[in-house]
Amino acid sequence: MEEKKVAKMVDVLLAGGKMLPVHCAKCGGPLFEREGKVECAVCGEKAKPEAKAEPLRRVEEVLHAKLNSLAEQLAKETDYTKTLELLNNIKSTLEALEKLKVR
Repeated sequence: MEEKKVAKMVDVLLAGGKMLPVHCAKCGGPLFEREGKVECAVCGEKAKPEAKAEPLRRVEEVLHAKLNSLAEQLAKETDYTKTLELLNNIKSTLEALEKLKVR
């Protein structure tokens, strides 16, 4: 049974589909986007295109909150080593936000 599910997913990927970080509400299988449509490769359940963006929006919100927190800490920090650490964390957060924009 599992082999059939995996085979269906592989078929969608080979046909140019993109696996999304969202799961089907009906069967729990991963959703795939192909030709502007979002659906479950396992059960065929159709999903709204905006379903794919929800987890990414949440990640973006969290990253913005972290960035604000890091900026506040940076403004108060006087220790050189801790300042560098904060700057590295800010850089990593900005890079993650930039990668989200590419999607």
